[in-house]
Amino acid sequence: MPAPTTLTDTDIRVRTATPEDGDTLVDLISLVDLQLRADEVPGALAPMRHALTHSDDGPLSHRRNHFLIAENSEGVPVGAITCGFAKWMSDPNRSPKILRRRIVERISTVHGLAVVPAYRNRGIARTLLQHAEETFRDAGYTVLTLRHDRSLTKFYGRLGYISHNRLSLKLPTGELLSIADRGWKHAFKVLLS
Repeated sequence: MPAPTTLTDTDIRVRTATPEDGDTLVDLISLVDLQLRADEVPGALAPMRHALTHSDDGPLSHRRNHFLIAENSEGVPVGAITCGFAKWMSDPNRSPKILRRRIVERISTVHGLAVVPAYRNRGIARTLLQHAEETFRDAGYTVLTLRHDRSLTKFYGRLGYISHNRLSLKLPTGELLSIADRGWKHAFKVLLS
């Protein structure tokens, strides 16, 4: 796993989240407009909290998930990124069983990327995303996907992501997998070595 990164221009340190960071991670990711009713948010974040309890010596911080936190010079968390396999990857109606493991080992998804408003526009989100990309690339992943608000298309485009109204993948079986979420854009980036 890569060593923690320190941004000298903003004095921000990026580190791997620990199980003790569960509440902090949930609070930070809750800054993202998940387009859910308030009573649905805890249920949507529960899998992330559960995944935080699973860590191993693999290249990702928490088995097939990767959680990073950005802290200011006083150690106060100011940003976070959560990544892992997408729900559709294990859905028997969306991906053939024979391919599920191969998909989960090659494609990952950014579930949430958030920065505290007072710390935005300082490169923190970009740094968190680049750190995650490097980790996944080093672990042999070939694609990172994400779902984003339409207003962020230019931001992700500058970072090498291609955005579209739907995410479409042609599977090795020849089947076409297509995912669309009303009001959101889907983006992907090929992780080149």
